[in-house]
Amino acid sequence: MAGIVVGVDGSADAEEALRWAMAQARRQDSPLTVMLAWDPKHCPPAVSSATATAGAEKAGAGTAGEHETEAAAYHVLQTAIGRAAKLSRPTAMVEKVERRDAAEALLDASAEAEMLVVGLHGANRKHRLLAGSVTDVCLHRARSTVVVVRAGHLRPTGPVVVGVDGSAASVAAVRVAAAQARSRETSLRVVHSWFPAAPLYPGAYAGLDVPTLEKSAQALLDDCVARAQVENTGLRVERVLVEDAAAPGLLRVSTDASLLVVGSRGHGGFAGLLLGSVSHQCVHHAGCPVAVVRAAG
Repeated sequence: MAGIVVGVDGSADAEEALRWAMAQARRQDSPLTVMLAWDPKHCPPAVSSATATAGAEKAGAGTAGEHETEAAAYHVLQTAIGRAAKLSRPTAMVEKVERRDAAEALLDASAEAEMLVVGLHGANRKHRLLAGSVTDVCLHRARSTVVVVRAGHLRPTGPVVVGVDGSAASVAAVRVAAAQARSRETSLRVVHSWFPAAPLYPGAYAGLDVPTLEKSAQALLDDCVARAQVENTGLRVERVLVEDAAAPGLLRVSTDASLLVVGSRGHGGFAGLLLGSVSHQCVHHAGCPVAVVRAAG
């Protein structure tokens, strides 16, 4: 089933991700797959709690079995959907519960999807800073665009902001951002950060031709917009040069954004989503959901 895939686990971030995914599915009339995956070693706390409650209700209950855990997982899934779908559900929605590693289940389910949506911090919060967390694995390995959502950071209105650096991934990100802006009936803000805001030491930039550098940065920005072919389509496109490092610059100009879009393989820091990279910093610190786009091929 193509369309949008969203993972839930009973956490606040995952429920916010579900709300975002439902709204997006309704907005673009896409099918939505809502998935909860569990395994005995990394069972979401909400599922474990529901399992324990179900087991305690049985006379002489001992350790809950697989059937009780699966029933509890369905209960957690249905509860999350019920809370998220107070307005209306997407036209086509599939609910899935699987006993397997959560990241692997989401990656398989989203292999042909347009978008995978996850919460930043899952229910197993002790693993949230590890490279092996579900969100990090999805960001590293998903074939589709990955949207990361944090609880309390949904913004229903505002422009769609996208960062560019001249790479193929950033051009792909502009195209995704343009589609998102059209579906929201809002503007597109294309941003290029071109210069550190402050020198490392006095006189560090004394020998640089700053006007020429700025002109080159503007040319790169214009080229990315042209390559993405998003102009003359009825979409209002704003081009912004930011005199700052990439991540701080993007965070600064996206404070009013409904969505921030970045490429996953940009020059000088996007590759691999390593700690400190542009994508990693945006995912963890942006005040709105962040879409990470992988370049084709």
